Amino acid sequence: AEGTSIYAPAVGTVVMAEPLFVRGNAIILDHGAGVYTLYFHLAQIDVAPGQQVAQGEQIALMGTTGLSTGSHLHWEVRVGEVFVDPSEWFAQEFRFSVE
Repeated sequence: AEGTSIYAPAVGTVVMAEPLFVRGNAIILDHGAGVYTLYFHLAQIDVAPGQQVAQGEQIALMGTTGLSTGSHLHWEVRVGEVFVDPSEWFAQEFRFSVE
């Protein structure tokens, strides 16, 4: 729903936090070891590039910015340049460490 809080799934560094034309307000988190999470169509961005975030820290609010027809979170997980199906990560407890 519009305005729902979005939280970091793991510790990471904000590498991008800005509006994009198609994907609207966007955030990319670098979790280390080539693992990135990407968030699009956000109503509000609560972080800045270079910022360190903790697991569970609020990073944004869900919205419908960019080319979107309704409030939702477009969430991607990438390992390097490869898209990963995040539902596979939910089969286990969603925690990962890249230290």
